[in-house]
Amino acid sequence: MALPIAPRGLVADLITPLKADRSIDETGLERLLKRVAPHVQALLLASPHTGEGTALDPAQRRELLERTRAFLAPSPMPVMVWVTQDTREETHTTLRLLSQSLHPQGSSVPVFWVDTPLYYHSNRGLPDHYRVLCAASKQPFILHNDPQVMEAVARPFKRRNIRTAILKELATIEGMAGLLFSGTLERAHHYRKACRPESRFRIYDGDESHFLDHPSMSGTASPGANLAPRAWHTITRSSLQLSDSEKVYPDHLQQIWELGEYLRNLRDLYRPFPVPAIKGVLAHMDIIETPTCTTPQKDMTQTVKKMRHLMGQFGDA
Repeated sequence: MALPIAPRGLVADLITPLKADRSIDETGLERLLKRVAPHVQALLLASPHTGEGTALDPAQRRELLERTRAFLAPSPMPVMVWVTQDTREETHTTLRLLSQSLHPQGSSVPVFWVDTPLYYHSNRGLPDHYRVLCAASKQPFILHNDPQVMEAVARPFKRRNIRTAILKELATIEGMAGLLFSGTLERAHHYRKACRPESRFRIYDGDESHFLDHPSMSGTASPGANLAPRAWHTITRSSLQLSDSEKVYPDHLQQIWELGEYLRNLRDLYRPFPVPAIKGVLAHMDIIETPTCTTPQKDMTQTVKKMRHLMGQFGDA
């Protein structure tokens, strides 16, 4: 069976709805999926930043995956799940656990494993590491490169980024579907050039600001899609030129400019503390049960108020 190809377009980097006891808020997750799924090409679960993946145990990641796939079964779309743990062995264990959860529900919803390899592995030997993983897995992998994630790892690794020559080799491995990238524009340019021969290999922007100013040709993973999925959908389609067949009306460029400014202004509000800010808004809108986060957070009342006011002007609140 051929492995699925990663989609182009908008990937919603979902927050993880939690109850007050920090268990998964199943009802809130379903409401959030109803809000977001119609406007995106894929969903990212348990990401290390927005999805609080570093604080979620394997069982919680499995629950997120199972409930999301069940919700999407009538209208399947790709789901990406962050699988990385502190060690290679723990990551493999999580992969096995998540893989076991796929069988009862069939394969109608494509699943991609998102892995931050430098979290537990050096650049040395990385291609061989993934040749083994890809040969053993029935689901494709998306690499994750994010220096900020690496800054939180208290290990003396020499590098916080995948070497360009290593990425070029990784992109040729069967089962390697793409890269979710955060970093400098210069490094992004080198990565795209190195992977250009592999047309199926996607490189997604992990930084919304980079995408708004210098969009990649694959798409972006957007925390803001939790709040403004329709606006992000419109901007992404326009940036990737996915709407060529649609009639361009006279005010189209003006609308795109206004939506871009809206998303930038909204991002400026939640950027300092994205998870509690986004959860605060969603809780006020009764989409999720509580704004509970996995770590203590400051009072976000004023920020949430400003965000809801801005969103109201564009019909998102």
